[in-house]
Amino acid sequence: MRNSIYLLVLLLIPVNLYGLEVSVTVKGLESQLRDNVLVYLSIEQEKSRSSLTQARLRLLHDKAEGEIREALKPFGFFKPSIISKLEQQEQRFQATYSIDSGPAVKIVEVDFRVSGEGSEDPRVSKDFPLKVGDVLDQSLYDGAKQSLLSNTIEQGYLDAKYLQHRILVDTASDTASIDLHLDTGMRLRFGEVRFNQDVMDAEFLARYVPFNTGDPFSQEALLNLQGQLTDSEYFKRVEVISRRDQVEGDRVPVDINLKPNKKNRYRIGLGYSTDTGPRLTLDWKNRRIGRRGHRMRTEFQISEPISSISTEYVIPLERPTEDYLRLGASYEHFNSDTNQGDRALLNLTHSVSLDRGWRRSLGLEYTREEYQVGNQEGKSRLLVPSVDWLRIKSDGKQRIKRGKRLNFHIEGASDAVLSSTSYFQLYASGKDIRALGDGAWRLLSRLELGATWAEDLTELPPSKRFFAGGDNTVRGFGYQDLGPEDEADDVIGGRYLAVGSLEIDRHISGKWSGALFVDAGNAYDQDYDSETAYGVGLGVRWQSPVGPVRFDVASGRVDDEQHWRLHIVVGPEL
Repeated sequence: MRNSIYLLVLLLIPVNLYGLEVSVTVKGLESQLRDNVLVYLSIEQEKSRSSLTQARLRLLHDKAEGEIREALKPFGFFKPSIISKLEQQEQRFQATYSIDSGPAVKIVEVDFRVSGEGSEDPRVSKDFPLKVGDVLDQSLYDGAKQSLLSNTIEQGYLDAKYLQHRILVDTASDTASIDLHLDTGMRLRFGEVRFNQDVMDAEFLARYVPFNTGDPFSQEALLNLQGQLTDSEYFKRVEVISRRDQVEGDRVPVDINLKPNKKNRYRIGLGYSTDTGPRLTLDWKNRRIGRRGHRMRTEFQISEPISSISTEYVIPLERPTEDYLRLGASYEHFNSDTNQGDRALLNLTHSVSLDRGWRRSLGLEYTREEYQVGNQEGKSRLLVPSVDWLRIKSDGKQRIKRGKRLNFHIEGASDAVLSSTSYFQLYASGKDIRALGDGAWRLLSRLELGATWAEDLTELPPSKRFFAGGDNTVRGFGYQDLGPEDEADDVIGGRYLAVGSLEIDRHISGKWSGALFVDAGNAYDQDYDSETAYGVGLGVRWQSPVGPVRFDVASGRVDDEQHWRLHIVVGPEL
């Protein structure tokens, strides 16, 4: 009796113990249409379910034709011909749908109207992107409709809406008519901006506001303001609220609620590169001194070739996100294979943002340096005015597909003005990154040029001479291992620099890519010997959580001598 009940239960359970093996094939359509049909098909979505029964499978097959018709309508195809077939071989099922999409529905009329205050505003588009004669594409229609509404709202018409939006399709003639009526309503403008906080001067914070009272209301402008206040590091939380409930006439007041950040930030960092070896960094930043946005930072760094302590005091100017005055002081002890010594520096920098992404910095520094380079020992004091232009442009992606960095620098000193020698120096560098084809391949190029006019190289301290070799110049050589040499074959640096590099890399998988590169160049001087050095090699790139990491193995050659070196670098590509 018990065995009979057990057998009866098994017969009543509608479960296929072995599951069904189902394949779905769609024929006759181009890839975009086919992909959309597969998304709509329930049989495609459920084919891998272990609970799928033959009865359920046949039900899904029967409803597939209706789903296919719905999947094609957004692309303008309303009368497709469909041949459906479901074949079975034991537990295997093959569902095949042969489809002729039929004639495409064409647009024969577009009635697009704009009413309200924005009907006279040239910044509000009066033209609908879909035209008479176009194939009716629902996704293009929806995108164009939403884009027009969003752009109108961004111009300050916050109450803009469609009074009518419909598509009339005549399947008999395969034609469609579009009827759209956009009402912009009244254009709203910025009213009073109110900062709710008690740690910063209100007049200083007002410098961050990128608009004036009476300007057309813009949500994008508010987002930019929020981003700039967040990036300032003065505040832990920035909340920007447009007070639509307090509109007076056409003016919308804005409340900005600010929660102060901690004044002091402390950091300890460990780093490594083959130029510097292990590196320890201690960093202290006072984010907020007084109520006018002043800030200060002190950093202590220890590594084998250079150790330093530096501090800087920053005073924001009229455009606090773009312009500033910086006072700095530092002390360095350097001990590389080519030069040793100590350097003390005081500097003043005025930095402003220019058009097209350029930044110009005017500087004045006073340095005292004691040094040994090869068998040369010396002391120098220099009062150095300088001007620097820098432009960095990137697509912002973690693995940059299009980016460029340009830097031009001019400086000099005169022995008639608080300096032990006279010189004039020009320096220029550039780096370009561009993707090839679909972006899997990239070409990276780099160029550095420098020239110094000085009567005697030996009167220049090492910090004002050019050297080459290392992770970011000619790979295959150690840090500052290249340059003009004296009679004892010690590298002493030069008055000129010319270094170039070409690299091609290929995305491999995930966050990994591989690279091949060639570097060439050296530092030069007319009074000393130096030959052009070459470095070739291959490398691996990893997009780590803390930035790109480069692993390079390079073979360097100069004066018929070959060198091998591993380079490891952590840091931004630009």
